[in-house]
Amino acid sequence: MHRYQASGHRRRGLCPHGRRVRDRARAGGGGGRIRVDSVVVNGGKLVVVGTHAVVKFPVAVTATHASGVYQISAPLFSPSYAVVYTDLGQMLDCADTKPTATCTGAYTVDPIKVFTQSSAPAGTWKVHLHVDAWDATYENQDKYTFKLLRAARLTVDAAPEPVKKGRTITVKGALTRADWATDKYVGFSGQKVSLQFRKSGSSTYTTVRTVTSGSGGAVTGTTTAGSDGYYRFAFAGTGTTAAVSASGDFVDVRQPRAADVSGIRGPAG
Repeated sequence: MHRYQASGHRRRGLCPHGRRVRDRARAGGGGGRIRVDSVVVNGGKLVVVGTHAVVKFPVAVTATHASGVYQISAPLFSPSYAVVYTDLGQMLDCADTKPTATCTGAYTVDPIKVFTQSSAPAGTWKVHLHVDAWDATYENQDKYTFKLLRAARLTVDAAPEPVKKGRTITVKGALTRADWATDKYVGFSGQKVSLQFRKSGSSTYTTVRTVTSGSGGAVTGTTTAGSDGYYRFAFAGTGTTAAVSASGDFVDVRQPRAADVSGIRGPAG
């Protein structure tokens, strides 16, 4: 792998003959137009950013041209026009292969430095491509997108512990998400959150009911104790906030004593 440096008219697909030659280069010249084969950000996974931790992720662009791919620049633009360049500047590192080359770059997002005023950059980002071929053909594209989202947190506390079978279990927690303006996690209200249960010995959670987060992101759900297991809350995420699930909170369910049976209602059907 090697990194081509941008310099002079080659980077922009320009030459001293002016607009006519520039337009001919854009149209493809004798080698045809450049084909962008793929753009992969973070291995196809979401980029999730919290309040303080620096996040690093790769971008790989594969393109094809008869003369070979000379260089690619790929700055990343947020919905609010925040921009992130590669750690080495604007250009990706391109493999010296023809006619198809894969160019890669490492990107770093420090939320304290990049997102200084608001959380508006969260959502769908665009990869702005400028691809140069060795014969001065070039291609500009901005149709490739990826998600960069605000990190979320979710807590859970199920009580009472232990509990007698048939009694009511109350599960409480809070849904919060990263606020890049204050560098803190703040309550996320008005969101659908699933109360889920996993029976001891099972690896699968099932949804018991769906609740809505209230003030400060508070969530509360109730259920009837039936068997030992783990309770958690799960949030599916939004277009700007990542999905998150709380760790399971174990509840020991005990059989009632004979003297208590008459005062216990059966489990809800």
